[in-house]
Amino acid sequence: MWPWEHLGIGYVAYLLVRPRAWWEADRITLGALVLGTQLPDLVDKPLAWVFAVLPSGRSFAHSLFFAAALAAVAVYAGRRYQRLDASLALVFGDLTHLALDAWEPYSLHQYRQLGFLFWPLTPSPYYDEPTNLMQLIRDAMNADFDLRFFATIAFASVLVGVFAYHVGWRAPRAGRARSEREERDAREEREER
Repeated sequence: MWPWEHLGIGYVAYLLVRPRAWWEADRITLGALVLGTQLPDLVDKPLAWVFAVLPSGRSFAHSLFFAAALAAVAVYAGRRYQRLDASLALVFGDLTHLALDAWEPYSLHQYRQLGFLFWPLTPSPYYDEPTNLMQLIRDAMNADFDLRFFATIAFASVLVGVFAYHVGWRAPRAGRARSEREERDAREEREER
């Protein structure tokens, strides 16, 4: 799945699960969501394709064990720094990435291809993927782009536009509203003392 598909579907899923995020999510929360939707590929692809320390571009960070560790660290940090919303957005993005990568093998009943979810307990399945960065670039330049690819680009363009509106227009206002609420709460707390 392409990065923009992970981002777009993860973003829409987040808004469906947490509709108030349209008005309340600030840039930090949305940034955490974006990072979460890309994190498994940002970790696994370079480690497999560039440094050759992982067996596949879907192994370590695509594992549910990594997701559980990420969730524990993120929730701890979110509570400690009073940004639980951003921490949960990061974890949600990561889990949507895993779900989207698992969807195709699951829907085609290719259950052995889901081994990446339990890596290293189960072997990472073989994928026809580039073994280094130059091969990836060559493959992309020689690819036959079909209708699905262009539909994906159109879909992604709409989602990126909506996301850009949210980050550029809605989120700054949500961040200011959050800061004003926090200042008001702190002022009221001082007055009570």
